[in-house]
Amino acid sequence: MRSLVNSDSVIESGHPPQSPSVADQRLLLFSIFIIAGCSLIYELLISSLSTYLLGSGVVHYSVTIGLFLFFMGVGAWLAQFVKQDLLGAFVRVEILLGLVGGLSALLLYAAYAWTQYYYPAMLIVIATISILVGMEIPLLTRVIEQDKGIRQGLSEVLATDYVGALLASLLFPFILLPYLGHLLTAFAIGAVNLLVALVVVWHFRHQLIKPKLHLLMSSSAVVGLLLISQFTTIFTGILERSLYQDPVIHTEQSTYQKVVVTERGRDLRLFLNGSLQFSSMDEYRYHEPLVHLPASHSRSLERALIIGGGDGLAARELLKYDTIKQIALVDLDPAVTNLGRDLDKLKVLNKNALANPKVTVHNTDAWRWLESDGDLFDVVIIDLPDPDTADIARLYTVEFYRKVARRLSVGGVMITQASSPWLQRNAFWCVASTLDTVFESVQAVYSQVPSFGPWGYVMTSDTAFSKQRAIPKDTRYVTDNDWQFTLDHPSDLPPLELPANQLQTLKLMQYYAEGYQALQDGE
Repeated sequence: MRSLVNSDSVIESGHPPQSPSVADQRLLLFSIFIIAGCSLIYELLISSLSTYLLGSGVVHYSVTIGLFLFFMGVGAWLAQFVKQDLLGAFVRVEILLGLVGGLSALLLYAAYAWTQYYYPAMLIVIATISILVGMEIPLLTRVIEQDKGIRQGLSEVLATDYVGALLASLLFPFILLPYLGHLLTAFAIGAVNLLVALVVVWHFRHQLIKPKLHLLMSSSAVVGLLLISQFTTIFTGILERSLYQDPVIHTEQSTYQKVVVTERGRDLRLFLNGSLQFSSMDEYRYHEPLVHLPASHSRSLERALIIGGGDGLAARELLKYDTIKQIALVDLDPAVTNLGRDLDKLKVLNKNALANPKVTVHNTDAWRWLESDGDLFDVVIIDLPDPDTADIARLYTVEFYRKVARRLSVGGVMITQASSPWLQRNAFWCVASTLDTVFESVQAVYSQVPSFGPWGYVMTSDTAFSKQRAIPKDTRYVTDNDWQFTLDHPSDLPPLELPANQLQTLKLMQYYAEGYQALQDGE
């Protein structure tokens, strides 16, 4: 039976060859199980952080995974040049991986906040981490093969690696990201890599070259990373002040998104994944057209459905109508609806709408919720974020709007926010084209919101539009005397005929990404 190290290593270390025990083999396989999970978490961490900072989730997940796989191949190729002291090489790889991986989120945050070179920084971080990850498994596989042979050794290594990856894929979205956030997750996983190195060094200290040096390196790295992690709150505060113009008064990483509230003077702002959702200075210019156009045109107005709108501001406007008896609010993220219900400053802004007995909150996926049998609604208000990810873009599809149409009463009216007809012109008219395939009447609605610029909505019904009731008197932007201005189409932005947004193609997401890129390029 062959030793865990070769004869040259034994001569240098001064220790005789030892056959690996069952405990040795189990420890190495357990190490593979742990590091497999860590490597997948690094992929998910960088992908989700890039999506949070820059949007385009499909792009960033695809690019990150592709780069990881490529550079892991580079690492696996480089591992062949390690001829001696395989365990020592593995320990050194783990130490470097723990340090780079542990600091990865901090480095990427800083690159985004303080430089124009996020993508070069992202490439360097991914390349470094994935090359090191690519070297881990080949090194340990060769160690295990020395005793078990290549067939059994490789089978056990790969089986253990896949199980570790499965566990990590469940831990990251349900536990690590919601409870720790990006920075602490990176620190924690980096510390796990360093602890693996430390355990391996201690267990195989009699078989390593210069075991004291390896012990000092791994323990120092663990202590150093843990010390740096103690300043996470300070780092987060500094980075958030760089990312947001105003002081942050609430920050939370939910299962679905990063929720941030800022305040300066009388200006309260809500950000989801870094994108502004409203400013208290002008949000009424957004919410009044969104609510009062469909509410004043629906044949009846007793039951209303809000999809999104977890901040409670659309519900506030609906509650101005005495005829309203029931409002169902469907928002996936309880972190947002809890904020709308519990944050004092937001409760003042939404007039405590989410605590009103007429409002029932459902924290679930709107797609599934609409599939179930339930009430018909006189008004449906879709107040969702812009379609920059597949999860959101699917809620702007023909298939989704057909589900909405099934829940509209006779003479009912639906409206959806549709982004900017100026900055996202193709996306705006794609939404209109999509609704035109489902409903008989389609009407573009416009608003001017200083925080967003020109903004647009699309209102639909299966009957011809006809104003049925007066708009409440306490509105500030859309009044009963001049509501018609919201229907005036800008002469320099004629309608476009574009393909409908289908679930299998999600063209809307492409149009939105193109518009966003044109804005970034100053076109």
